[in-house]
Amino acid sequence: MKVFRWAVRAGPWQPTEAEWTKAASLIQPEEKERIGKFVFKKDAKSSMLGRLLIRKFLVQETGCLDKHGKPVYPADLSVMFNVSHQGDFAVLAGASGCLPGHQLGVDVMKLEYTGGRDLNEFFRIMTRNFSPKEWTLIKRFPNENKQLKEFCRHWSLKESYVKATGTGITVNLQNLSFHTISTLDPDLIVTDTVLSSSGEKLTEWYFEESLLDAEHCVSLCRNFNVASVEKFEHLSISDLFLGLDPMNSEDTDYTLEFLSKDERP
Repeated sequence: MKVFRWAVRAGPWQPTEAEWTKAASLIQPEEKERIGKFVFKKDAKSSMLGRLLIRKFLVQETGCLDKHGKPVYPADLSVMFNVSHQGDFAVLAGASGCLPGHQLGVDVMKLEYTGGRDLNEFFRIMTRNFSPKEWTLIKRFPNENKQLKEFCRHWSLKESYVKATGTGITVNLQNLSFHTISTLDPDLIVTDTVLSSSGEKLTEWYFEESLLDAEHCVSLCRNFNVASVEKFEHLSISDLFLGLDPMNSEDTDYTLEFLSKDERP
């Protein structure tokens, strides 16, 4: 089994019209239409990069896609992937050579709060989404900045798990309790975090946590062993384009409308 961990920085990307047109030609027509409906350029850029990550992964690992954008690959090659975008990053976690029952999820989170409310009030509103033990871990820090970072870390872990299981956040998140042991460090990949559900440890689940930069954490959840864990590989926009052909030759001149004169994607 081979596991991929890719990250691309969306925030600083200011595409020219030609570059945006090229990116649009590399994804499915229905995705172009969907992205074209975004109100804010930040969301459009992140979504576009997420689709390009998927396309690159599938082309690289399966060889080709059919006219609908679905992977075409031999029966003995099984792939899965999950994407996330938030803050300044879009990320993909993928694996090839998977077996039935294997599951994987990923979530990236910017370590900030922009809700406008007092942080304690925000925590009060979010009380039911975390277990009492998690709140103890979050609030053990003496200042609000560190509490917020631990909050975001726990939220990212929960998101990665519910994405891996496919249940979404409709489940009772308070029943999912993460015990974080090691501190996130720019030079480390944390693998000793433990998940319990209704008080019972879920030993079949493994978590990888790391920092993409000082302001973004990423959590990868899987229910299978790997030979080694690695940091997320940072890809450039050029890396994403490399090796990708337009989805349809007649679609190469397709141009997404810029969102507005002042809000280009």
